[in-house]
Amino acid sequence: MDQITKNRKPFFIPFSTVLLLFLVMVGITFGIALDFSLLLPIILGSAIGLFILFHERPLVFLAILIIARMSLDYSSQYISFSVYDITLTLSQILGVGVALIGVYCLYIYQSSLQSFKLKTPFAIIILWGMFSLFIISVSPSASLTEIVRIFDLFVIAFLAFLFVKTKADYNFLLEALFLSALIPGVVALYQYINHIGFSDADVSIPRIFGTFAHPNTLSLYLFTMLVVCTLYYTWNEKTMDDRRRLFFFAGSFFLGFLLFLTFARVAWIITFFFVLIMAVTKARKLLIPLILIPLILILLSTSFQDRIRESLSPDPDSSIVWRQNLWADVIQKTAQDDRRLTGSGINTFPLITENLRGPLLGSNDAHNDFVKFYVEGGVIGLFIFCLYLFLLFRILFQVKKSIPLESPLYQIASIMIVFLACLTLASLSDNIFKNTPVQWIFFALYGALLSLVQEMKTKKDS
Repeated sequence: MDQITKNRKPFFIPFSTVLLLFLVMVGITFGIALDFSLLLPIILGSAIGLFILFHERPLVFLAILIIARMSLDYSSQYISFSVYDITLTLSQILGVGVALIGVYCLYIYQSSLQSFKLKTPFAIIILWGMFSLFIISVSPSASLTEIVRIFDLFVIAFLAFLFVKTKADYNFLLEALFLSALIPGVVALYQYINHIGFSDADVSIPRIFGTFAHPNTLSLYLFTMLVVCTLYYTWNEKTMDDRRRLFFFAGSFFLGFLLFLTFARVAWIITFFFVLIMAVTKARKLLIPLILIPLILILLSTSFQDRIRESLSPDPDSSIVWRQNLWADVIQKTAQDDRRLTGSGINTFPLITENLRGPLLGSNDAHNDFVKFYVEGGVIGLFIFCLYLFLLFRILFQVKKSIPLESPLYQIASIMIVFLACLTLASLSDNIFKNTPVQWIFFALYGALLSLVQEMKTKKDS
């Protein structure tokens, strides 16, 4: 019996439950005795519980990781945990835990790694990150943090590849991803009702941000949830009853409504592009709402009108001009510092920007992944990033080519290609590579697709 099958048990065995409760009590006792914050025993108990869950119900473990991660961003402003001179937020602590699980997985699932196609693009970008860390980085600690974050993305994809083996498994993953929107969605709705959010000179109402740090992050996450809904509907189209179909459309409408309230133009554009592709290739009926909804918004929403008007004719103080000035400044700075070949080191863009422009001129993030990789890695870094994207597309096209046209997996692969294309388009004007919630979901879906295709080929060969 292989290790994966061995770990797929029906539910917790009593011994595991008893052991979990005992270890949590031990963690709480030591935490109080050593006069630590209550955060320590909670984290310790959660880590132990998750490790046990990893062995008992690995797919549930993956789902809990994703659901938890979607609700932690905003907490970083209020909750942190200090170990000596290192301060970690809850999301960073979770990231460290995922990295440790990843190292453990690489050890016990070595044989499965051989057939995992995503190992090549991740190996390329992680190796470049290591080179950047030890040779050229102006901030090794920032570079190390980014390498761990990228490794976490690999781990999420690998876990999905290991544990999503059947149609039911894939449905469970999609439902868990959809469930992850519950807390961010409820918080975002609460913000809208109570007029809580980010102020913007071009928007008359506060822009909601949910459990994330910024409305743009929420908007891209909501777009990703709409993709998840599309995947779920495509995967279950022939077996979906009227009740589930109604729930699907109601959920999609709610996500779209919240997406509108973020007033994030990049997310609007890629959502329009995604729906347009779906309408042309799969459901022509989508063309009707695709045309009517923007027209209605233009007629009824002054905020929507202002956002469109500013996009077509940006003011000197607009975020569009701000981005363009930022890119010009950092590219010029890279040339002046003679770093055009190797850059300043992975994840150092905010530091370079702050040193150049100060902390008072807005966000220090790149808002363009291609500019980010050029500044952080020079020509070499930009080439590495383009190669990374090329390999992600290439693998998806190869996978799609290997699937029979009549298989639902063919449609799933097609949607994933459009998904990646939308994210690449958005990366021209937003921080997609650094958007950890979106990246987690994308690579969980990517790893699951690779696993399902491999299972299909195995059954066909046998």
